[in-house]
Amino acid sequence: MAFPWFHEEESKQVGELLDYHHAKPKARYLVQFSDGEAYVCVFDTAFESDNSGELEIEMDNPLYDEFFQVVLRITEILKPGPRQYNGFLSLDYRDFPTLINDADTGGTVYPAEANAADAGGVQGETSPGVN
Repeated sequence: MAFPWFHEEESKQVGELLDYHHAKPKARYLVQFSDGEAYVCVFDTAFESDNSGELEIEMDNPLYDEFFQVVLRITEILKPGPRQYNGFLSLDYRDFPTLINDADTGGTVYPAEANAADAGGVQGETSPGVN
């Protein structure tokens, strides 16, 4: 799916996850971060960030940073950590997981390099699970 990404890395992060979601909308995701934090999740929603909300940062402010976010609903906590909030994970380019697998098939959703040989990442290579 082609989006006008705000940051170059979003196409290989958020873009891969959105493409996978559109191909397999009922997929469950094994989401792992570099510090070991890990969850099984399902897709909830995706949207553009809103910097002007609570932060009151206007578009002409140098701190303004527009980006895409994907929200996943946590169905199982494998290793808890600080990123979960009220049963959800909000993912964006600033702190993206190191690995996202299809929890049912083992196929790799992210990193994109692992599924480069696939058509849209739907049938990725398998990766080890969380210990």
